[in-house]
Amino acid sequence: MKHCRFAILGLFALLALLPTAAHSVDPWSALTTLRDGLREGGPTRASFVHHYVPAGFPEGEQENGDLALALPDCLRWDYQDPYPKSFLVCGDEAHFWVRDDSTGRRYRVDPEAEPGLDLLLLSVEQLATRYQATATSEGKLTVVELTPLSATVELASARFVVAEEGDRLLEVAYEDREGGKTRFEISGYQPLSEEGVFSPPATILWRDN
Repeated sequence: MKHCRFAILGLFALLALLPTAAHSVDPWSALTTLRDGLREGGPTRASFVHHYVPAGFPEGEQENGDLALALPDCLRWDYQDPYPKSFLVCGDEAHFWVRDDSTGRRYRVDPEAEPGLDLLLLSVEQLATRYQATATSEGKLTVVELTPLSATVELASARFVVAEEGDRLLEVAYEDREGGKTRFEISGYQPLSEEGVFSPPATILWRDN
């Protein structure tokens, strides 16, 4: 009996070391929880690593910087390395500028037509009219896979990786119709205390495109 008890304990210990089996979850509920968490958490700053592989190439380029979020309307990317530049999108207006340059570009955007922007700026209800979705939970991560319902959608596929708590986006990746692959790894979330982050710099001369 003693040896049997040790054998059972050993089996439990072995099972604890095995990978956690993935199981399906509702993708739209997962995305709703993510959006609600990001919105209710208020303006947030994080670090990102941007990977891009052009269509037809085995390797691509990598950049990094800081990301600021104020969902549902505003996103800002401040690239640091290797080429300092910034993108700001609030609603249907976007700004782009390069550090130490006195002029920048201002233009109108449509999140439904801009690859990748729809993933973060459109509501979950709108995304459900554009994509079919599946989601699996494994360990501390939930992975949501999106496939467009129509060829008019700019993306060929997309993926979200969400932290266990459900309110932190760790990765967003997508592939465009030409085969170009984009992936953002996001980490180091913290409350955003600075003011004016989501306003374009007043010292720059903006040229409309």
